[in-house]
Amino acid sequence: MNIGWIKIIIAAFFELGWITGLKYAHLPWEWVLTILSLTCSSYCLITAGETLPVGTAYSVFVGMSALGTILIEFLCFHTVLSSVKLLLISCLLIGIIGLKLVTDNNDA
Repeated sequence: MNIGWIKIIIAAFFELGWITGLKYAHLPWEWVLTILSLTCSSYCLITAGETLPVGTAYSVFVGMSALGTILIEFLCFHTVLSSVKLLLISCLLIGIIGLKLVTDNNDA
């Protein structure tokens, strides 16, 4: 696996931290973690562009972040997932996997 893909996964993980932090942080240490997550996410995404096509990297990053955010909201904050949401999430996941499969590591 190309290091760029690993950086995209790490960036999406940190994205979940700062997205959740923006909504739920109240204490100073929670805001510090939110800002740290934002910094790490941005760094990983930017450096992933060194080995992957930027459009592909960003598309996969956004898709993974959206999926992760929806799952965090569902699992931790008990939001409702309708059948339409599940269908659209499935389409998004198929698109992410498809982009990974068709991207040549030498495209960068």
